[in-house]
Amino acid sequence: MVRSDIQKMLGWKERRGELRLTSMLSDDLRQLGQLWDEKAGEAEEFADFIPMRIVTMIEVGVREAIRELVDSGPPYLERAETLSKGAKLDFALLSGLQDRKLSVGDLVAHTVSINDPGRVVAHMDALIHGFVNKLKASHERWIEEKADWPLAPIISDYDEMFRQLSRVFTVRHILTHELPRDPAFDPAEIPRFVAAGVEFLSAIDWVLVQELKGALARTQTTMNIQAGDAMRELEAQMADMIAAIEKRGDTDGALLRRSQFAWQAYARAEADFRASLVEGGSMYPLVWATAQSENIQHRIETLRWWVERDEGDL
Repeated sequence: MVRSDIQKMLGWKERRGELRLTSMLSDDLRQLGQLWDEKAGEAEEFADFIPMRIVTMIEVGVREAIRELVDSGPPYLERAETLSKGAKLDFALLSGLQDRKLSVGDLVAHTVSINDPGRVVAHMDALIHGFVNKLKASHERWIEEKADWPLAPIISDYDEMFRQLSRVFTVRHILTHELPRDPAFDPAEIPRFVAAGVEFLSAIDWVLVQELKGALARTQTTMNIQAGDAMRELEAQMADMIAAIEKRGDTDGALLRRSQFAWQAYARAEADFRASLVEGGSMYPLVWATAQSENIQHRIETLRWWVERDEGDL
């Protein structure tokens, strides 16, 4: 992997921002389809743009899904080894990883080939075992609606969806790599291309939710409750770390408690400061608990050194 490839990765990360693209692209694609429906009669000469845009959005969504899975850790990180075979590591890349400008997920996502739907499905199945069956059954997973699960699947006809995806990938290839004498497709196919892309991206997104989170909160109240529960789980882990340090018996317990008391005061003040951005709003509990969770995670890493340190480590 040459330096230009790394620069491309960094540029892509900067342009994409920090939002979860897999949760946005299906809506963006749906809007593209609506725009075409409204303007098709006036802009048929620009029809070639639509299949190219559809495939680009699918490729970006799939790469983001791979990155998110790999960066979430086990078991997806270990499974990613099969996708990264043959990737060349050089000093520039290792430097990017060290500086945390790039992640392992970035590396894997940008070294796989996703120029046809069959390959996309194979890569996703390598990370998520039984991916095709999960994709076929994928549905929205809102916590507040859990009593009604399973809902109707997002993909109404998997075989038809896959046929349309294969067709639009073929059309994109012809448009970008050839100079066909005759039209590569009929503009009347565009609604089917869009529908297939929307189903595919949306279904992938909810498979990721199922794998990584189980479900998502739809209301602010539920989000606040979830954030508080997650924070308390981390607090329990931190308490276990402190107990483990005390159990070792090779540190001054009074100083440990003094350090922890001082850290708690700092962490709460820092969370107060972060949450002041939404003071008085319904998001305040969510922002405060999220900030405190980040603080606790950093504290746990510090405490882990004390738990795992070898005699003589300073």
